[in-house]
Amino acid sequence: GINAEYGKQWYQRRVRGVLNYYTNYYYKSNLRFMTFIDESNGAAARPNSVALYNPSLLEVKSRYYNDVRRYTIEKDKIGTLENFIIFVTDMHRIEDKCVLVSYTDPIEKDELPITNNNNLQKAVSTCKSMLRVQLYKQCDADLMYQKLQSKQQERKLNALHISAPKEFRQVSAVVDADILPQWKRRVKLLKHASDKPLGFYIRDGTNVSVTDSGIEKKPGIFISRLLPGGLAESTGLLSVGDEVLEVNNISLEGKTLDMVTDMMIANAQNLIITVKLQRASLSR
Repeated sequence: GINAEYGKQWYQRRVRGVLNYYTNYYYKSNLRFMTFIDESNGAAARPNSVALYNPSLLEVKSRYYNDVRRYTIEKDKIGTLENFIIFVTDMHRIEDKCVLVSYTDPIEKDELPITNNNNLQKAVSTCKSMLRVQLYKQCDADLMYQKLQSKQQERKLNALHISAPKEFRQVSAVVDADILPQWKRRVKLLKHASDKPLGFYIRDGTNVSVTDSGIEKKPGIFISRLLPGGLAESTGLLSVGDEVLEVNNISLEGKTLDMVTDMMIANAQNLIITVKLQRASLSR
């Protein structure tokens, strides 16, 4: 029992010692990621190690058609675009150094060309955790720029989409505007088989009007409230205080509030109401 316990403790100390050794070794070597991944053939070598962050190193993932590589490079040794191209082409074992380079913008996800030192510095400064670059042959220059333009056009189309007129849903219409006087309005409310309410309340009241014989008072039905965001308010054609004169071309003269309410509910899916505008009458 004692020997077994001693052997277990010795094994644990041994494992900790090995891990500390490799951790200190890689830390002193200033490696940001202690792995090198070659994705060209789908294989990845990942030794048992601890990932250490080093701000002076830049992780790069480059693609040369079907050949994909992932590696790190010291930022202060990137230098000019020419030096960067030499380094990247060496990683892909490309003999011809005359290649075109682009990178993926981490914010807009656009593929942008790297044609000078300023473009390269912008690509390095804007990348968050990894610089993703693409390499193209000189003979495929048209292919690269066509690919860049198509992605930019696709992004513009996705950013703003305006529906065709047939896709808009009409919620109201003004009826017989050319034959009605200015103080009267006939409005058609369209629910389109929706359960959404009409969005207004009515009350009974008295209409006070001035005639040649003097002041005349008549009972009437008036709009008392518009629900915020409701169908009636969204039309902008009805207001609180408007007197309802007709429902689907049926006069409301002599009808009670309950009768008018039943008429509106029965015709709710295709309701046409004729109102006397509030500014043309005095109600109480």
